[in-house]
Amino acid sequence: MGSSSSTSGSLNDDFCATTPAGDNVFTKIIGSRTVFETPGKGALIASFIFDPKQKFSDSHIMASLITDYMAELRDGLTRHLLDPKDIVPKPKTLEETIWEQLTSALPKDTLTKNLFSDKPTFDSYRELLTTNVTKNFNEEELLTRSMKEKAFNFAFEIAIDAYPGEMGTKDTKPNGPKCGVLTFYLEGIPDGNVPQVKEEKDEEEEPTKSKKRKADGDGKKTEKEQMLADLALAEFAARATVESSKKFPPTATLFFESLGRWFSSVVTRKSAKLEKDKNRSHLYH
Repeated sequence: MGSSSSTSGSLNDDFCATTPAGDNVFTKIIGSRTVFETPGKGALIASFIFDPKQKFSDSHIMASLITDYMAELRDGLTRHLLDPKDIVPKPKTLEETIWEQLTSALPKDTLTKNLFSDKPTFDSYRELLTTNVTKNFNEEELLTRSMKEKAFNFAFEIAIDAYPGEMGTKDTKPNGPKCGVLTFYLEGIPDGNVPQVKEEKDEEEEPTKSKKRKADGDGKKTEKEQMLADLALAEFAARATVESSKKFPPTATLFFESLGRWFSSVVTRKSAKLEKDKNRSHLYH
């Protein structure tokens, strides 16, 4: 990341970003949260914290060893919320593997003329496919319902094992502690009793803000009010019903896709802000 405008897809790359001067971008603990509404005034809170000083061991889940951290997070929550009998086994059977190879390697017309034209063979394939689709569908349904309706607390830690630590400290010695852990928190609150948090401060105070507040106090329109007036939306905005709360997506799969995009956008924003601050501090040295 660093000077990049978006996350790389690799947690090690993202959290080991450096400034042009070679300083670590993430040297202090960061975090954020987002809230999804669930049926019956409930909520699911998703949060994350990256602590560059949190120690980890060799037994931790490591960023360098996983290719899809959202899939890993989902699998962990699935094991936490569902009974083992309701979870689809990840390893494929020999029969599934053979059919997967056949359907991917052979042209469609060859499959149709030689394999699927034989009714017993086609029925066997259809039965296997139906069984697998049903199992995956049922797991998705149960997980989605559990995330919407159950009260739960789940945390998932990933060691950012490429994080270099603080230069010139014992953390950089061969026998020193390895640090840098990203933790995702998922909390299901079906009764809707969402704890209030301290709002994040504005990332940057613009020099014009004090003048703008003074102008607002003098009865002048704010920029938004002026824009609404320019677009003939002032009266509409005054009577409109505002919808701003996020609803829990229709499925667990869509939830984790949304969570991944939100996480990436937050990390990108915080990285850009931290890098800008560090570059600015160098100007005064």
